[in-house]
Amino acid sequence: MNSVYIEITNVCNLHCSFCPCGKEPASRTFMDSKLFEDCIAGAQEIDATNVYFHVLGEPTLHPGFAHYVKKLELTPLKLTLTTNGTTIERTGHQILASPSVRQVNFSTHAYAELPRETAERHLQNVLDFCSLAIVERPDLYINLRLWNVGAKEASSWNSYMLMRIHETFGVDITPGHFCSRHKSFNITGRLYLHEDTRFEWPSIDERGESRDNKFTCWHDRALLSDAEGVKDERIGKEIVAGTCRALDTHVAILHDGRVVACCLDHSGQITLGHIGEQSLAEIINSPMALNIKEGFAQHELRHPFCQTCSFCKRFK
Repeated sequence: MNSVYIEITNVCNLHCSFCPCGKEPASRTFMDSKLFEDCIAGAQEIDATNVYFHVLGEPTLHPGFAHYVKKLELTPLKLTLTTNGTTIERTGHQILASPSVRQVNFSTHAYAELPRETAERHLQNVLDFCSLAIVERPDLYINLRLWNVGAKEASSWNSYMLMRIHETFGVDITPGHFCSRHKSFNITGRLYLHEDTRFEWPSIDERGESRDNKFTCWHDRALLSDAEGVKDERIGKEIVAGTCRALDTHVAILHDGRVVACCLDHSGQITLGHIGEQSLAEIINSPMALNIKEGFAQHELRHPFCQTCSFCKRFK
């Protein structure tokens, strides 16, 4: 496992229709410093090399964002930052100055839902950052994300953005070249345009059922291994074919310290433990975590939450 997602906040300054932040009423808060230190200690304990400040939320809104980036500089960990870019005019110099920042992903598809003048201003700030990064940090990877391919309401914005990329960097990118096997387009240096289709965030309703009511949710104990001596006749009854990279390449830690199997489980529906109460190594080697991971290796989606996930269908 090489990556740990750390949701330093679930607070966001946008309300995008495709994101749970814009749909679901929830307590919005910031991860405290002690919990963050537990997260980066845990990441090093399992020999992860990368951390992502992401699950939900806009990480640069955290009052301690610059402080947390500084803390990473005291470790071997490298940071991939996913941001909507709305604060980049203020935070850009901090990001470029930190050797711990390896990659920045800009969710520029979010601008398609903003008033045009506001969207164009944010994009200009992002492009200015990119131009500066090419000079000051040629080692920095940058992705300009357009994860809205096929959404009719976004076509005008996407065309405008491609025009601005051409005007700024002199590169033409034809949208028709996008396909499932060709999503990343080099603009210049380590700057890329990354296109993809929208996906629906997986979720299980409060009754413990998937959104289409097809699968009944097992209690967590139903996912324990036989080594625990727990038997449940429901295990294996409703297994869906599929796989995922969760618990293999990455694990996620929510703003309140709950450790979840993947970076899409923003509400903690597969909570494996709490980083303030157990080590990350213990949590990812718990019976439930190992059962889910074993299922992925055997192309089985054993947990109902995973069975609602459309994103995992991208992995064959």
